Amino acid sequence: MASFNFSMEGMEELERDLGEAMKRYPRTMENGLINIARSFKRSAIERTPDGNNHKGDDSTKLRKKFGMKAYRMGMASLVLVYNSAPHFHLVEDGHELISHGEFAGFVPGKHMMEKTRNEYEDIVPERFEALCDQILRGHGL
Repeated sequence: MASFNFSMEGMEELERDLGEAMKRYPRTMENGLINIARSFKRSAIERTPDGNNHKGDDSTKLRKKFGMKAYRMGMASLVLVYNSAPHFHLVEDGHELISHGEFAGFVPGKHMMEKTRNEYEDIVPERFEALCDQILRGHGL
């Protein structure tokens, strides 16, 4: 019967580095999520038409009505990108055109948020993976 002896050195340092990485992980990921949401908002704004409106002022211009709100629920974070213009959904999804009380056609939607969301389906996982790698590299892991 053979017996083996081995020893490991550096386990305390590994444990310490992992502990530090775990402490910084939630805050770093939350900041990364906010940065991604800012980028998402800019991309959606670029896709959004902002032509003349029927009121003749800036109060309903779609590009000026984008906002962002971050929420923290325990360890989870959520960032909501929204547009508060009351007619945003009509431009996004399309609507019926009524002239003099009669149907005059359908105005197709521009789908700015949908196109941006589809674009970010690949971007978000890549950015979060890069953040995870950054956290681990920062602690020599």
